[in-house]
Order: sequence, then structure tokens, then C-alpha cells
Amino acid sequence: MRTAHRGTSACMIAAALALACSTGDAGARRNQPAALQAGVDSAANRLLSALRSDAPDSLIALMADDVVIMPPNEPVLTGKAAVRTWYEQLVKQMRTSSLEVTNREVLIGGDYATEVARFEWTLAPVDGGPSVTDRGSYMQVWHRESDGRWAFSREVWNSTTPLSR
Repeated sequence: MRTAHRGTSACMIAAALALACSTGDAGARRNQPAALQAGVDSAANRLLSALRSDAPDSLIALMADDVVIMPPNEPVLTGKAAVRTWYEQLVKQMRTSSLEVTNREVLIGGDYATEVARFEWTLAPVDGGPSVTDRGSYMQVWHRESDGRWAFSREVWNSTTPLSR
């Protein structure tokens, strides 16, 4: 009888340990999406800061080597060098006065995150003149690199502001 009791106790202790360990793992799994979201949010905030401060080096540092950007009414930009050339031309002509993002949604799956949002970006001409405000929406893809950082990988955006004639 005593042997059976020890066997039952051992099984109960083993079951309790297994349950305790699996509960801890489940808690870690529940926290993982929050940590991934925080990583994407941090990278996205650094991207917005680079755009708001017209900082090409800071912007390019956040991008994947194989970045692809599809601006409206322009050719597709492939690679960091193409994006740098395009953005440096932009900041030679215009400076950011304000950039606001609303209705932001981030979907994470594996090593990829897709960000969808609306924007309002006001730019002031470097040589003076009236500011230009563009409104629209965008979709960005972020990729988690082997070192764990989130890199800006793909973007397409549209404008709801009519082209000036």
C-alpha cells in the first residue's frame, strides 16, 4: 500500500511540475507577441523620426539591403542606393514640417510584420513658398533580421491628394 502511495505521489509531483513548466511556457508565448510588437513599433518610430528630421543616413540605416519602395507616380526603387538617391533629391527640394500617422495596424507572422496606416505629410519647399500637404495610406513590410532587429523591407503608398496641374 505504501509503495502505491509513493507511486501516486510521484506521479502527482511529476504532473504538477509538468503543469507548472507548461504554464510558464504558455506565459512566455503570450508575452512573445507583445515583445515582437514592441520591436516593430520601436523600428517604425525610428523611421518616422528619420523622416521628420529629413535624415537620409538614419532612414537608410533602418532598411534591409534588398529594400523595395513603390512611390506613387514614380518608378519602383530597389535597393538602399536607389532609395538614398531618391530621398536625398527630395530633401534638397522639400523639408518635413509635420508627419502624422493614424489608424495604424500591425500584423505579425513569423519574421515578417505588415504595417498599414494613413498619413498626413506636410513639406515646405527649401527655396520658400507655400507648403504642400499630402494625405494617403501606406503598407509597409518589416523583416526581422538574424540579429533580431526589424528592418524596413517593402513599402507602397498612395495619395488621396489630387496632382496639381
